[in-house]
Amino acid sequence: MSGRWVLAVALVMVGLPLAALAEGLPRVEITPFFGYRFGGGLEDAETGEDFELDDSAYSGGLLDLRLGEATQLELYYSRQETELQSEEGLFHGRTLLDLDVEYYHVGGTYVFTEGPWQPFVVGTVGATHINPDATGSDSLTRFSLGLGGGVRLFPTPHLGLYLAGRCLFTFLEGEVIAHSESGSTTVTVDSSGLWQAELQAGAIFAF
Repeated sequence: MSGRWVLAVALVMVGLPLAALAEGLPRVEITPFFGYRFGGGLEDAETGEDFELDDSAYSGGLLDLRLGEATQLELYYSRQETELQSEEGLFHGRTLLDLDVEYYHVGGTYVFTEGPWQPFVVGTVGATHINPDATGSDSLTRFSLGLGGGVRLFPTPHLGLYLAGRCLFTFLEGEVIAHSESGSTTVTVDSSGLWQAELQAGAIFAF
């Protein structure tokens, strides 16, 4: 890429936030949130047994940086404390071990309107960190994708309400995700990865 193209890209990246500032729009939004996450079925490649991550509450936060009138750069983090459960046989629903699932994502948000009610869509990429609480198990950090949408309500310019839903996919095929507490059960993922969906609500602080 020639020097003039580098300069042009730099001017655009600087110009968009400056344009938003000139329009009097908040440039930074911080959104702590709580939600409920469900899904997360896995099949063991060795035994064919099905396992499920228990549906549970989770929490996290967003940092959104305005790039233009309708676009934002988003940093997303969330953490879920859940359990890996067996879905077959006499011990259906038994818990094998506890798991912490964390998402570290970066992406973009497109806001459709600038009124008090603001529907939006968001897409992100990043990493999923899975940490089994079991002797002999190692944590995993793998590539993941996210897609979602929702609505923001701003009764005042600097304080809003955030309601959204997301789908998240983590690439895990062939990974040994966990061992049981006794070490007698190993779960090797046979499917292409881990699907999870979530609903979330939070408060937006805009500056």
